[in-house]
Amino acid sequence: MRVPPDRREPRPLISTRALVIGLAAVAAAALTAAAPDLAVPIGVGVAVVTLLAQIVKD
Repeated sequence: MRVPPDRREPRPLISTRALVIGLAAVAAAALTAAAPDLAVPIGVGVAVVTLLAQIVKD
């Protein structure tokens, strides 16, 4: 069903890119709390995922 021309379709509250970045941050926080010795490699991994999400975009 199409939306009448005078109304725009609603946008999602959060983009896929923002969701991936948020989930990566939460996962990194949980892993860092569980294994503090791995904080740097986890941070690097989150940075890579964030950069890839920025490059790919929605």
